[in-house]
Amino acid sequence: MDKPNPMPHADGETGSRVGLRIYRYRAVLKRFWWVLLLCVSVGLLYEVFVLVTKPTRFVSVGKLNVSENQDANGGNTFGNPSWYQTIVETLKSPVVREMALKKIAVEKPQDISLADGVEISAQNEPNTFIFDVTGAGTNPEFTRSFVDATMDAFMQLRRLESGQASSRIVADYQKKADAEKQEVETSRAVLNRFKEDSAVPFIEQQAEQISTELSDLKKTRSELLQQVNKYKNLSEPGLLDGSSKNEKKGTGGTQGNDSVSARLLDKQEQIAIKEAEIKERGTVWKPAHPRFQQLEREASDLRLSIEVLRANEEKNKAGVLRLLDAEIKTKDEAIAELDNKARDFSKIMAKYAVLKEDLESREATYKASREALDKIRLGPGALEVLALRQSASVALIENKGIVRHLLTGLIGGLVIGLAILFLLDRSDDRLASSSEMIEQFNEAIVGQIPDVQSSRTQAGLPLLQEEDTRYMFAEAFRSLRSSLIFMPNQTELKTLIVTSAIPNEGKSTITSNLAITMANAGARVLLVDADLRRGDIAALFDLDGRQGLSNILRGEVDRKNCIQKARKENLHIIPRGPTSNQSGELLLLPIMPKLLDAWKAAYDLVIFNTAPILATDDTPTLAPNFDGTLMVIRASFTSARLTRNALNALYQRQVNVLGLILNCVDTEIPGYYYYQYPKYYAAQ
Repeated sequence: MDKPNPMPHADGETGSRVGLRIYRYRAVLKRFWWVLLLCVSVGLLYEVFVLVTKPTRFVSVGKLNVSENQDANGGNTFGNPSWYQTIVETLKSPVVREMALKKIAVEKPQDISLADGVEISAQNEPNTFIFDVTGAGTNPEFTRSFVDATMDAFMQLRRLESGQASSRIVADYQKKADAEKQEVETSRAVLNRFKEDSAVPFIEQQAEQISTELSDLKKTRSELLQQVNKYKNLSEPGLLDGSSKNEKKGTGGTQGNDSVSARLLDKQEQIAIKEAEIKERGTVWKPAHPRFQQLEREASDLRLSIEVLRANEEKNKAGVLRLLDAEIKTKDEAIAELDNKARDFSKIMAKYAVLKEDLESREATYKASREALDKIRLGPGALEVLALRQSASVALIENKGIVRHLLTGLIGGLVIGLAILFLLDRSDDRLASSSEMIEQFNEAIVGQIPDVQSSRTQAGLPLLQEEDTRYMFAEAFRSLRSSLIFMPNQTELKTLIVTSAIPNEGKSTITSNLAITMANAGARVLLVDADLRRGDIAALFDLDGRQGLSNILRGEVDRKNCIQKARKENLHIIPRGPTSNQSGELLLLPIMPKLLDAWKAAYDLVIFNTAPILATDDTPTLAPNFDGTLMVIRASFTSARLTRNALNALYQRQVNVLGLILNCVDTEIPGYYYYQYPKYYAAQ
């Protein structure tokens, strides 16, 4: 019966996984610390063996001064890593070694066989041209001589190569200079031809004139736009009049505005006088008075004249604006034409500038090549300066590097040991926490019992008491009780089996404490020890176990005579009775279903403690007759693979697996901090 576990919330999941992983590594280290110690010991012993068996060698050091006057580009090579590396590799090369061997064979033919034991190394002293040549061999005098021979052979080889390189570089530079000279002449010819074809001097002069004309045209256009804006904003006759006087000087097309504006002003003065007279006479004359009507007619004629003059004024104003717009349009056309010419000239001058810059660049490159070539020809014949700074020193005993060897053995042993511990952890599928159970199984986790091994006595782990001070332990069983009472899809849970995959998972203790917890809630509970081989329920409750279930199944005693009371009136226990190797046959007897029916009628809950599934076939044989089965898994003890095999054995018999109980949980594991709350909230 699959009951998928709800996955934990994503928040904080990464931290919990990291904490759990650290806990597992710590547990592996605590359990297999001797593996780490063994690996470190082996590593140290190996390095000590290497030190003891390592032959005594003598070291001699000589110094060479190797510098260059100029590199291939006519510059100093100081700071060029490739050049330094080349010198070092040459010193260690087979060619130099063979030349040194020939020199030694002439000077010391009797010791030539010692050459195979000499190792030559070289390195550069930082920020200098000094190279240290180190020889290490079994004979001190021969080692010193071989270092001197190596330095002599190197200088001989480099001088030979330098003479050849100098001639080759001069030839290369001459060829390069000739090619660059040809490029300069070609570039100059292209520039002159373009200058002649495009008439560059004339274009330069024309470009300056166009620039001046464009500036004048844009200035004039700006002034015309200002006049247009001024005319558009004029509305009062006096302003128009003042403006028209100024325009006479600039445009010469607004002379008629003076008379119109003057007459308009005169008519406005007359109408003002006439309206004042009408207002004054209106207080004396009536509207029908002939003289009053005459005044109104005169005022009306003046208004009509003003309207006519204003119309003429607007007409003149529109004419001036049209004239200004025409002039602006003319200026715009001239500006556009000059802009086009300027752009064409700019393209030609830009191309001319590119060609001129290219010629100057090629001339500079050619000049630098000529100077470098002259410098090489007039300088020393060899590119390198070679000098023996210090002959080979007296050969001293080589430091075997005891500290280095010991550190190597220590670190190597630690690395190998940690790798072995990591592999052990990867291969260890024992379950330590509920999160690992969720990843491995689909069954629900109905209970998690904390580890209280500190309360164990010589008689074993004490069962729950009325006022048990193991608060977390007691609350865990109350939580298990609630999980069973409120378990969904279980209409009637009257008979229950508690089992495990393998022995020593705490199955009997959990079964006993579950029965006590159910009885404390008021249920009538019958606890039956059905582990007929090694059941210890009677010992846990300190009862007489001489008669029990095995006697009942054989028909030796009546079932009622084997029931014993424990602690409470509503908690009854049937011990296993005498042990038997025929437990599978006894549990299959026809009397077993009748016993279950009788006990179900007499009790609210019947709990069977059965044998481990993988140890015997008792539990898979018995479990199909029960309402549900609980599987106990001991944390950091039970293999997930074995638990899965046990569950498969139950599912093959169509057993209703209610869920899993994780026993002996270490509350120090990250994520189990809530186990501290019951103790905090206990009655004081």
